[in-house]
Order: sequence, then structure tokens, then C-alpha cells
Amino acid sequence: MHQHNPSTTPTVASTSTPSSGHKLDPIAVLREELAAAAVCHGVERVEDLTEALVTRVVQRLGGVHVYMPGQRAVERERVAQEIRAGFDGRNTKELARKYQLSLRQVQRILMSRQNAA
Repeated sequence: MHQHNPSTTPTVASTSTPSSGHKLDPIAVLREELAAAAVCHGVERVEDLTEALVTRVVQRLGGVHVYMPGQRAVERERVAQEIRAGFDGRNTKELARKYQLSLRQVQRILMSRQNAA
């Protein structure tokens, strides 16, 4: 099976805007990532699949402003979920040590779950 190598992925198309310099085109990013995934999975008609999926996403999300959190935010949420799942009511210090966070940070994560419930 062909392995995807991120270093060989072509660059993403960009558009210039007068106020912000260069800005990534989300549709170009979507096309590029879908094509890379299709190649990794041995899809023979990569362009057809890519365009069909882009069309479906545009139909569903076209005109909607979509926020994509950065990798750090995604990682923080993953850690927070693990802390919440691992909390037994008495192991706050252990969780703080395990995730290299302060006791107060772990308490805040646990409190955010209670406030959301």
C-alpha cells in the first residue's frame, strides 16, 4: 500500500487579499487533502472522487463561516477529555502529575465539565 508522505504533498493554492497578504484557500486545502488521502488508499480515479467530495462539502457548508481550531487547541481538548474520563473523584494530583499540569489547571478542566452538565 502506498504511504502518504507529507513532505511530498504539493503546496496549497493561495489568494492575495490587499489587507491580509496571502490567505489559504479552504477549497484548495480540501482538494489537496482529499487527493492525498485517496492516493494513500489506492483510489484509481482520484480526481473524480476529490471533486465529488468537494461538491458535497460545498453543498452542505457553502456560505457558512467555519472555524477550524489550531492543533494546540485540538490537543488541549484531547487532554481535557482524557482527564475528565480518568477522574475518579480523588485523583486530581495524580492527573496533574500525569499530564504535567498544575493542580489548579486540572481543577478548572474538571469544573468546566460540571458547568456544562
